[in-house]
Amino acid sequence: MIEIYALPLVCLLLNFLAFAACLRFLFSRQGLYWIVPLFLTFFILWPNALNLYRVASNATAVSIPYSYLDLQPLLLSLFWYAMIVTFHFALKKTIRVNHYEEQVRKNLHEARYQMAVEMMVQGRKEKRRKQYYTKAPAARPILNAYSTTWTDLFDQR
Repeated sequence: MIEIYALPLVCLLLNFLAFAACLRFLFSRQGLYWIVPLFLTFFILWPNALNLYRVASNATAVSIPYSYLDLQPLLLSLFWYAMIVTFHFALKKTIRVNHYEEQVRKNLHEARYQMAVEMMVQGRKEKRRKQYYTKAPAARPILNAYSTTWTDLFDQR
């Protein structure tokens, strides 16, 4: 009894995996290349879903020894999933990411950020230094700890 559902279920599972892969690759850098395979996968998935529904609703109409024509959806699903994987690896090989340019861009943004942070820190230090020196101008210290005669003796030597 389970063999009746095996073929349509495997076909639908392979098509679903192909659909999920196309959907995942749609949101990658080469996303525009995956629009057409996504629609083709949907149009391959739909008849297999209807076939599984037909088998689930009327299992007596399905013949158990499968002929070559019954295996065509499975072969198509396998071929299409292999094409999706091959297309993904082919795109990865031909459309290379320029790592040098990407690293230069990252380093430029990081350098600009670090420069802005350093300018903020230097601005704060300069402001603090100006406030410190403007509040207390330089003056001769008067402690009155010693008498003037005592300090005059010290200054003469």
